[in-house]
Amino acid sequence: MAAGGRIVSAIYWVKVTDDRLADQIAEALGKETEIFDGAALPDDGQLGLLIVDDAHADLVPQVDKQAFAGAQTVLITQDPASGRADFVLPADVDASVLKPVFTAAREFRDQMMSLQADVASRQSAVGTINYGQFVLTTLEEARNLSTMLALACPNSDVVAIGLQELLVNAVEHGNLEITAEEKQALIIDGSWRDEVERRLRAPEFAGRVVLVNFQRGERLIAITVQDDGAGFDYSAYVESDTPSEGYRGRGIAMARDLSFSSIAYLGRGNVVEATILLERDDEN
Repeated sequence: MAAGGRIVSAIYWVKVTDDRLADQIAEALGKETEIFDGAALPDDGQLGLLIVDDAHADLVPQVDKQAFAGAQTVLITQDPASGRADFVLPADVDASVLKPVFTAAREFRDQMMSLQADVASRQSAVGTINYGQFVLTTLEEARNLSTMLALACPNSDVVAIGLQELLVNAVEHGNLEITAEEKQALIIDGSWRDEVERRLRAPEFAGRVVLVNFQRGERLIAITVQDDGAGFDYSAYVESDTPSEGYRGRGIAMARDLSFSSIAYLGRGNVVEATILLERDDEN
């Protein structure tokens, strides 16, 4: 994001060896999209989407480590079970699948950049908050609360991204029990939003909430997020440098690396505590 909250144009980086696949990708992205196929991003490049095959899969962890806000990765691979990217598609993927995947990736990136712009353009109404408890149920509420609480933190633009990842995970994967595999399938067939709304209304999920506690001390901000889901085995996600479980694992990694000093999952995995260490200039 450029100074003043302006959203800059994203780079669409495509590195595949098969010319036919490259043509299909270009068609799915649209004629108006400028595709970059260089060996490395320009120093001032703002990555929006990386699309690679197995021969260039090493670019995925490189992009992850550079922590481009909102950047999405698509891996087209002979081993779809590897799960090393935001979207993992089989090598023989039908061309009709590419467009909805790319659209979803673009929407995610645009949402992250919009979130940062929103934070940058607002003044905090809770800048001196020391403690607060909040309850949410929907993805829209997750976004709004992410913005509000981020404004009470240093580096609010990146905190907003990480916090939204944790809250969205709590709603989608926790309370609504949408797995990473299910989410990708729903995105591909264009029914993800409808399924989220259906589950929010379904009797087995309708009473579930996400409880968020915010506490600010002299040297530390602690944010605890608890959902009403069954939890999950979180050990692989918080200990690995390359989480491999699609959205949930990569969302945890983004939050951990980009936004917070530490992330710890508790109990059965339905509670997560994120901390932000305060420098002396941030304490007041």
